[in-house]
Amino acid sequence: AFWGDIALDEDDLKLFQIDRTVDLTKHSDGNARHTSGGLGEEVSSENATSTDHSDKAVKKDGRQNTTLARSPKRKEYKDESEMDPRSSPRVRRATTSRAERIWPGGVIPYVIGGNFTGTQRAIFKQAMRHWEKHTCVTFVERTDEESFIVFTYRTCGCCSYVGRRGGGPQAISIGKNCDKFGIVAHELGHVVGFWHEHTRPDRDQHVTIIRENIQQGQEYNFLKMEAGEVNSLGETYDFDSIMHYARNTFSRGVFLDTILPRRDDNGVRPTIGQRVRLSQGDIAQARKLYKCPACGETLQDSTGNFSAPGFPNGYPSYSHCVWRISVTPGEKIMLNFTSMDLFKSRLCWYDYVEVRDGYWRKAPLLGRFCGDKIPEPVISTDSRLWIEFRSSSNILGKGFFVVYEAICGGEIHKDAGQIQSPNYPDDYRPSKECIWKITVSEGFHIGITFQAFEIEWHDACSYDYLEIRDGPTEQSPLIGHFCGYEKPEDIKSSSNKVWMKFASDATINKAGFAANFFKEMDECSLPDNGGCEQHCENTLGSYKCTCEPGYELTADKKSCEAACGGFMTKLNGTITSPGWPKEYPTNKNCVWQVVAPAQYRISLQFEVFELEGNDV
Repeated sequence: AFWGDIALDEDDLKLFQIDRTVDLTKHSDGNARHTSGGLGEEVSSENATSTDHSDKAVKKDGRQNTTLARSPKRKEYKDESEMDPRSSPRVRRATTSRAERIWPGGVIPYVIGGNFTGTQRAIFKQAMRHWEKHTCVTFVERTDEESFIVFTYRTCGCCSYVGRRGGGPQAISIGKNCDKFGIVAHELGHVVGFWHEHTRPDRDQHVTIIRENIQQGQEYNFLKMEAGEVNSLGETYDFDSIMHYARNTFSRGVFLDTILPRRDDNGVRPTIGQRVRLSQGDIAQARKLYKCPACGETLQDSTGNFSAPGFPNGYPSYSHCVWRISVTPGEKIMLNFTSMDLFKSRLCWYDYVEVRDGYWRKAPLLGRFCGDKIPEPVISTDSRLWIEFRSSSNILGKGFFVVYEAICGGEIHKDAGQIQSPNYPDDYRPSKECIWKITVSEGFHIGITFQAFEIEWHDACSYDYLEIRDGPTEQSPLIGHFCGYEKPEDIKSSSNKVWMKFASDATINKAGFAANFFKEMDECSLPDNGGCEQHCENTLGSYKCTCEPGYELTADKKSCEAACGGFMTKLNGTITSPGWPKEYPTNKNCVWQVVAPAQYRISLQFEVFELEGNDV
């Protein structure tokens, strides 16, 4: 079931089921004609007034400044006064008390369905990076995690579950006209754990619902939740939230208000329904929900720096800071400590700074430092680092200062991974040169597929380009020299090594490329020919069996049997019995349809004819 763009599971319905219905159209909170003012107010496709049922779920766009509760798919009552909260089970605290709805460690694994374009994938990643930058939530490509989100396209249009369902994949549907940055960021807000703002129990102090302007059948989207169903984490009502409805959402007409903000002390009605960026309230609430440390941040630039709080004048006792560095996949991070003065203890037990090779606290430890000796430079093996600082002693030092830099290219020893141009999905930077040397396990080839490709075009690819060679060095055989706007065909190496180079000049910059690499086996080279009876054709990531002319694959897709029949339009040709010149098989029924152009006749001449016959 759905509550606007919120998908509800069985657990949600059990918790929030109400047995009677309320007809909200019989209540009026103001005059029947309130105009939205329209001008200067952003209205995205999800706020449109279209009555296309396929897009109805798209048009729910606000948030309950609440976090993880379950979305009540409420039935409608004949009168709001009849709503008896005792008639259905309620949860006293519908968000943070349900720990299973919060993503552990703030880590959200994701998969992007294969039906999306490179441009759409870039938008999804930009929206995820936006949430990462302002909170301590982290989105990572799924490997073997049991619970994860899947970007897909469902009949609901744009919709998502609230928080983590657990027990397998959960859909975040990005339907037609929903592939906009702000809309995707809004749907990710549901994934993180947010409801819509206008459903808060205290909403009537801040907005007025104009019920007679609501599209018929959409009234339930404007019901408010009870205090026991949500947890606003102490945050005030947020007109600016990316999770708030616009003034004309689900309206009968584009200039008719369904939600009217109350005027402030200056007599001005606040703007609602923005789809540009997270509001300060969104950020504050997400940080509370996931218990983000007050000190630290997510760093996404290719170069940057950070320091202990109070540096160089001394850090406070019992400090706790976390910095997350995230650069483009395919890049590595070099971390340099330029100053270090922390209280020194055995095993750095009291005050320390830890560097971990990944995106969270359970990633492999690269170093734990204290004292006044400057550590050696630290280099990540991938595109993320986790740095945590803690102090628990009363003997305080000056702290530390760190600079970091994204390293483009390098040697990669993995059986699968991603390669992206620097700064992807944003434009790559000028005058960059990146060289990757990819090695997979012995005995395998390397397969490369492109999800997106946009490099400055030149007929000889002389300005910006991607070069791929079939081997470990620049002298290895050339596979391709690519530029322009069309994705290269899938690539397969002849060995377990590939050399890749990306170069940009000092002028025009484009979005770049995103590619996946993986180890590839040639099943057709196996002694059993891949199990194929006749011919085996290797494909990227798989293989297929084929048959000789006059034969076709059987149901097992490996064996061949004599083929026959068909639709023939050539001006001349040959028809043979199945398996010719061998004997034809038993139990075959063949029909050929020969069609010639108008004004033509068809001449059929038998050269050989030998069929079993009888007297009939």
